[in-house]
Amino acid sequence: MSHITSAFTDAVHDSQFCFRRLLKAMSEPGTLVELDRCSGFGAMMPATSQVLLAMADNSTPLWLSQSFLQDNAAIQNVHFHTGATTNAAPEQAVFAVVAAADMPTITFDELAFNLGNEEYPDRSTTLVIEATSLSSGQRFKLKGPGIKEECCIQLGELSSDVNNILLAQGKMFPLGLDLIFVSGEQVVAIPRSTSVEAM
Repeated sequence: MSHITSAFTDAVHDSQFCFRRLLKAMSEPGTLVELDRCSGFGAMMPATSQVLLAMADNSTPLWLSQSFLQDNAAIQNVHFHTGATTNAAPEQAVFAVVAAADMPTITFDELAFNLGNEEYPDRSTTLVIEATSLSSGQRFKLKGPGIKEECCIQLGELSSDVNNILLAQGKMFPLGLDLIFVSGEQVVAIPRSTSVEAM
């Protein structure tokens, strides 16, 4: 049985809109942006689906956490609308997408996502993490390129593994993971150049 649902109403313009919003989020770390051009695929949050619609295509290896792999609607729609593969090994994934339900049980150290290399630091994996909230929970202070002095964000309830990844941001630059946190239709990005402190 097909679970295909609609994606962008205007594929070209909606994709460009989302891409520009994501570019703003990555270039201005800690800035909340909203992606409101379509609903989520299956159990995926709307912003998660829109990140993939804007950024993934048939040459993009994706790694999905277990809840998404078991979600036929999410898998079918990602395949149909982007053409991307969803069974990439962690070290080969361009994007790794973590469902909020899976965050407490994932041991990120064992997954060995690609941190890039000195010749191609931009080939690192981008983690897309579904958060319980972007307006409550643990507070973090961000510093680095694209931030005037510093900014503060909240990222809901995080696992200790995700917390450790956050606090390691910026320390390996230019290597490291780019992080995109989503909640509902909201997105905040923390690129590998950003320094993070718990508050």
